[in-house]
Amino acid sequence: MNHVTSLRYVIQHWILFAMRDGYTLHNTVIDAEPVKGGYLPAFTGAYGTRVVVEVSQPLPTPYYARIALRNVLWAAHVDGRISLQRHPLETAAPAQEQAA
Repeated sequence: MNHVTSLRYVIQHWILFAMRDGYTLHNTVIDAEPVKGGYLPAFTGAYGTRVVVEVSQPLPTPYYARIALRNVLWAAHVDGRISLQRHPLETAAPAQEQAA
């Protein structure tokens, strides 16, 4: 399933499709969507939901598109609106496997 959202609402979409219990799911993939004139930031979150972020002007490379989204997410993390920390259940699993 694909969603297209403006940059204004990307944090709400991140919360809906890339977080669980207040933590970011680390199987979320940040990438770029090729469009005429460049690339738009995008991410694929839970259940394979892909969110493409509309910006005023497409960015010249996939790298710049990914960095643009990461900058917005990092600012929201620093501001306390989201957490980019790995979910505790995702971090606990490998340690439990090693102990067994």
